[in-house]
Amino acid sequence: MYAFPVTDLALRLDALLELADIDEVILTREGADNLVLVREPVWRGVQEALHLLGNDLNAERLLCSLLQLRAELLPLNNPT
Repeated sequence: MYAFPVTDLALRLDALLELADIDEVILTREGADNLVLVREPVWRGVQEALHLLGNDLNAERLLCSLLQLRAELLPLNNPT
């Protein structure tokens, strides 16, 4: 994570976007909420995950699928 004063935003937007390729960038502000800068595809992925996990039934199905996949792949990673 990288913290950056919001007053430098206009002058350093390109550099901030390069940093956002690696991590999120936190724009710190005195006396106000901080902001987080991420690239749009990252944000859309977060939004999609929240949507999918926002429904209990969907979340349960996704968890079951992940557990099933892990069980299927685990023998491949640990041959006996």
